[in-house]
Parts: sequence; C-alpha cells; structure tokens
Amino acid sequence: MAADPTPGPPADPPDPETLLDRLIEVGAVREERDGTLRITPALDDILDLYERSYADLPEREFVEAVADAFGLEYSEAVRRIDEEGVTREEFVAYLSVRAHFEDEGEPVPDPVERATMASLVVEIAPATPVPRAMPEIGDDDLEEFCSANSEAVVFVWKLRCDPCDRMKAEIDETLAALPDRVAVAGVDGESVREFRDRFDVSAAPAVVCVRDGEAVAAESGYRSPAAVADLVAGAFDDD
Repeated sequence: MAADPTPGPPADPPDPETLLDRLIEVGAVREERDGTLRITPALDDILDLYERSYADLPEREFVEAVADAFGLEYSEAVRRIDEEGVTREEFVAYLSVRAHFEDEGEPVPDPVERATMASLVVEIAPATPVPRAMPEIGDDDLEEFCSANSEAVVFVWKLRCDPCDRMKAEIDETLAALPDRVAVAGVDGESVREFRDRFDVSAAPAVVCVRDGEAVAAESGYRSPAAVADLVAGAFDDD
C-alpha cells in the first residue's frame, strides 16, 4: 500500500532491484547457488508471528490494523485496500520487513520502500532450513541423488527447531569430519513426504546414511560433529 503523497515534486519510484539488494544485505533474503531467491529463516520467523496474528483476523479488525499502520481513517483504509488490492499476505510482509530491519539495528526504509519490499517478499520462494553448506534435495531429486551416489548422508532439517539450529551452528565441523567419498545433502523435513516414508524418518533433525538407495543407519535429535562422524563410520565401515 502506497503512503500518502507529500508536498513538492513527486519522488522517483523505488527501484525494486536496489531494494532487493538491500533485503539481501540485511539478511532478509538470500540467493542460492543456482540463483534462486529465498526468504531467510530470520525473516520467516517474523512472518510466521505476524501471519498468526493477522491470517484469521475478522475483516473489520484487519482494516483497522491497516488504518493504524498507515495513519488512515477507517473509510480511507477500506478504499485503499479495495483500490490497490492489498492482501493480508502483503500487509504481513510489510510489517515483517519493518520488524526485521529494527531487529538488525538497521535504518527502517520509508513506507513506500517498505511497500515495494513487501511486494517482493511475497513473490520470493519460502525459507528453507537447509544450510548453505550443503546442497538441498527434494522428493523430485531423490531417485537421481541416490542413483548418482552409492554412499550418502542426508541431513533432515526443520524451521523453528532449536536442536536443528544447534547442529547447523556446528555444520562446518561436522562436514569436515565426514569422508570425502560420501555425498552429502539436506532436506526440508516438512516438504519431503516421500523421503520420510522411504527412510522412516519422523523427526528433525535427523541424519540418514544411505547406501545404494537404502538406509543403513539413521539417528534423530541433536548430534555433535563427533557423533555424526561415528554414525557415518559405522554405517560404511565395511569399505
């Protein structure tokens, strides 16, 4: 939703590319190796909080929230929502962008810039819990991954998961302890039903050792780098 015009000559409209770069700089958006843009877990946590507050809010209360956020009269908020097609998803993104900048101690963009950022955010791929240190696979990639790698370790992650975050803080040490011959990948546990069914995984974090498409060892819950290394060594110790 655009802010009210201010006196003087009209300002140039915000440049979406510049604002996208800013979102990346402050850790709200990340660019994957393949160029895919994703919401970061940090922004996703904030989006989740606001979504829970506004997703099921009665229409009148939603309009009142929009009016309060933009300093509008109720009737003007109704008009703006109708004419500009403001969705709850965009409003949640608008509030979340502001909160993220505040959390990072960064100057908060002006309302027009935040509105443009919110429009960008709702179009960007959702957050993934898989850390950058490993490639992410999904159910569609599973068969190809297993065929290409006779020995592999697949880490199962989840957003808003404290033991997952503990393991990810140590992921460089964990990966350094694994044999070079063993392929590594990560999955978003909430989006890989086929993987979970195939390897009987029901919790995150989890570490699954796969040989020739079959699970040969698996453990769930936080595992230290040394514990993961021991699990992998035990799974592939007959080589």
